[in-house]
Amino acid sequence: MDLNLLQKESDYCWRIERQGEMRVPGILYASEELVRDMDDKVREQVVNVATLPGIVTAACAMPDAHWGYGFPIGGVAAFDPEDGVVSGGGVGFDISCGVRTLHTGLQRTDIMAVQGKLADLLYESIPAGLGSTGTIRLSISRLDEVLRGGAAWAVDNGYGTAADLARTEEYGCMAGADPDRVSVQAKKRQLDEMGTLGSGNHYLEVQEVVEIYDEDLAAALGIRPGDIKVSIHCGSRGLGHQIGTEYLKKMAVAAASHGIRLPDRELACAPIRSALGEQYLGAMRAGINCALSNRQILTHLTRKVFARFFPGAQLELLYDVSHNTCKEEVHDIDGVARTLYVHRKGA
Repeated sequence: MDLNLLQKESDYCWRIERQGEMRVPGILYASEELVRDMDDKVREQVVNVATLPGIVTAACAMPDAHWGYGFPIGGVAAFDPEDGVVSGGGVGFDISCGVRTLHTGLQRTDIMAVQGKLADLLYESIPAGLGSTGTIRLSISRLDEVLRGGAAWAVDNGYGTAADLARTEEYGCMAGADPDRVSVQAKKRQLDEMGTLGSGNHYLEVQEVVEIYDEDLAAALGIRPGDIKVSIHCGSRGLGHQIGTEYLKKMAVAAASHGIRLPDRELACAPIRSALGEQYLGAMRAGINCALSNRQILTHLTRKVFARFFPGAQLELLYDVSHNTCKEEVHDIDGVARTLYVHRKGA
């Protein structure tokens, strides 16, 4: 990216001044090296996001920002509920894609002793790849229970414990989910996909902690050099993709009727308070619950595999946080507490 197009505010903060139809400035949080390596499309997409109605403070991009669909991946933007919009492109197709990390209480020597067999059994037990399906078969009505209950549904059905929910975003269940706003086609895509990783950049990894950057925080979280953790990265699978596809089309068609001029069709959006905006939010929250439940089931499957080799390992949940969402949150804006709808796209 051309640094001449940015204003340097600090070593890790770069500003795009308002221009054209931008309602707010753009802010990139990254080192000079990372900004130089960013595609010029990132700046273009940040500028486009800054033109959307009701955006508050700034259109932001995180250190790993790169070209995405509508919003840059690594993009964050907050909108006022009264005159702001919700954008399917600001959430992404893999609704509630996120990362869940587990303690194991093990060390490298423990893992290396069984490395090959452990990897083989994880591969056999946890379906991965494009179109992968698992052993769980749900009816539409049972899937609706998942879409309302999230990880809490999974725990209630024997996949994990209540202690997991305390370390999960939204305690494992996103309020306001409306399965009725999810199409039958989206649901059909998910009936056999619960408890699967999918493809792309999704993964289940056995990882070693090799470096600590914040010793106090690491100690509070029970993280030490040499610890073995398990990280699970996946989302709402076919259901989330179908929700995104369908609602982006609806938003693109309806934008003009709401007086919204889109600088990029991929930024299709709807007023938060409109019927379409509320329908999307209900469907998106159902997608969040699908992802939370999916990662909870994957945790259960992982624990079963580890128990074969390490009967004493508990695999306690460290955290579960999504990075493809739009959530209603309260933030301090110029000294005033305001309820905002915060889009996070890979952030």
